[in-house]
Amino acid sequence: MSGGLRLVAVSDIQGNWDALDLIAGQHKAGAIIHTGNFGFWNSGTVGRASDVGYLKQIVAFSDVLPQKTVLALNNLSTINGSAAHKSGDKPVESPDFKDELAKVESLSHMDKYISGEKTLPCPVYTIVGPLDDPVIVEEVMCGAVDIPNLHIVSHDQAYTLKVSENGPDVQLYGLGGNLKVHSLFDNGSVDGRLCGKVGDLWITLAQVAHLFLNHQSLQENGPSIKIFMSHSPVIKTPLLEHLAIITGADFTISQGLHFKYPVSGNGMSFVDSMGGSAGYIENYRSKFSRLRMILGELWLVIKDDVNRILAADTEMRNLIELGLSLFDKIPVTIGDSTESIVKLTLGTAEEENADDMEVSKLSLKKINDMYFSAYYNLWHFNLCDHMINTGMPDRQDMDIEEMSDEREEEPTEFNVMVFSLSPKGNFRLVHCNSQGFNFQVPKATPGTETETSGNSSDEGTVRAQEYSPEYDGEAKTDRSDDIRRTKELLNSTYKDYRARGRGRGRGARGARGGKRGRPAR
Repeated sequence: MSGGLRLVAVSDIQGNWDALDLIAGQHKAGAIIHTGNFGFWNSGTVGRASDVGYLKQIVAFSDVLPQKTVLALNNLSTINGSAAHKSGDKPVESPDFKDELAKVESLSHMDKYISGEKTLPCPVYTIVGPLDDPVIVEEVMCGAVDIPNLHIVSHDQAYTLKVSENGPDVQLYGLGGNLKVHSLFDNGSVDGRLCGKVGDLWITLAQVAHLFLNHQSLQENGPSIKIFMSHSPVIKTPLLEHLAIITGADFTISQGLHFKYPVSGNGMSFVDSMGGSAGYIENYRSKFSRLRMILGELWLVIKDDVNRILAADTEMRNLIELGLSLFDKIPVTIGDSTESIVKLTLGTAEEENADDMEVSKLSLKKINDMYFSAYYNLWHFNLCDHMINTGMPDRQDMDIEEMSDEREEEPTEFNVMVFSLSPKGNFRLVHCNSQGFNFQVPKATPGTETETSGNSSDEGTVRAQEYSPEYDGEAKTDRSDDIRRTKELLNSTYKDYRARGRGRGRGARGARGGKRGRPAR
């Protein structure tokens, strides 16, 4: 790679491995990095899945299955789904869904790449997504299945790309799956190196410790560009951002938001501006501080149980202790005294001697300096799903033949970010594409009236619906609900601001609600 490197970033190809050949050709990729839900699926995945909702997600966003099959399966997926959604009840799953899906020839292009019928166009580096089948991923990671040019980035496997003799290398490392604070100590039901369950893989504290040890062992023979990869969005996941900071990442590339536009920025880009420029860095650190206090509260509840489980496993105990120490060093900026901060350790706070306390002070000073640098210099990139489906909202009334014909006529576009690294070390974002919103007003069918016909107040208005990872159901717009939610948000924000001004408040916690989902395409 003496002439530099073009690095293409893409996410959620969901089994459409053939798209990588088009992407590599369009952008002259020297390497591709992918941030989860690669589509490690085969016929056995359907049988291993106990949650039909997991299979519904695979089908709903599949570019591999024929459109006719997708429509037929979606019609089987729920009974009276809309009515159930309105009443707040869980939709009734159709028992025929798994049976019909099991008849599908393939959920992914993977088998053709395993057999050698097809090959990846360039080195592809992917992390594991929460929807990938852990059984298949484990086979690839342990070498039982070999796919040329495919490399899985994980807690125990990082990669260094040699670009030029005198220029910087590129280090790729990271963690796949979702990150949930309450699952950090839960390995789930998956065997092997992954954690979670079929349909929902997640990150554990032991994996965090493994990643840190593996990253520390990497030999640096010169300058390098460190790229931290994850599926969960780093800009909304302080634990991952803290991990990226203490490992010296230059960039993070992630997914998990499912927006129609990509997001990029440094810490300064997303911080609350209240308090003026002098308060920016403190506001930036406050999100980590709140998280540190939450971890302390959780640790008080589970510490005795964790100690009991690890009593006979020294190796795992050491890993958990290391993982705890990494998060224990998250700086706390709120007005609590140090006595109220729960120390994250398997031992007791009294066991720490004077020497340990001095080392901790030096370590915290170093981490504070790293936070200050990351606030300006650590840049985050959050990708869109890979495929651009132009005009999809206008196809709801099409039959399958019309949809297929239109799909064939459209040029294939992809949501990608393309980075260029010159031999002299200049790392640039040179291309970015996204789906965006479709603002075209659907044409009324002759002889029928639209919802807005005859209503002059709505004429000329344009409405658009964004993906939401916490929303499941039909995308609808209700202005009265929007106004009510806006008022509630403003009121809660004002109260929180007043509370913080008195030195007692904490950030408002949003209510968890609904399944993770995206409006149907």
